[in-house]
Amino acid sequence: MSQPDEIKLAKGSLSLIQKDLKLNESCDLEGVENPFKVLRQFLKKRVQYLLDHDFGHLLNAMYRIDIPEPKLRRILDQADPECLADEISEAIIERERAKMVTRLRYSSR
Repeated sequence: MSQPDEIKLAKGSLSLIQKDLKLNESCDLEGVENPFKVLRQFLKKRVQYLLDHDFGHLLNAMYRIDIPEPKLRRILDQADPECLADEISEAIIERERAKMVTRLRYSSR
């Protein structure tokens, strides 16, 4: 996939993440070499905050994002506590990216 397509996917994914997690803050993905790496770093901080301070909100967001419950349970049960925010962030990005791929595919037809 070309760099502009990656940026478009990352920006769309960011928009979905902001909506689903009810985030007001954003991150700049324009002109970065790896927009999903930047998005992952941005999201990891927010997920860690929710893990520490508002776990219920995080669980509700996982439902809205449509993270499969078995996958979330596996992450929560098996992940090293130090890596929990990373793994949840990765699952969120993977799902939101898949949604964007589908939207972009069908919007161009």
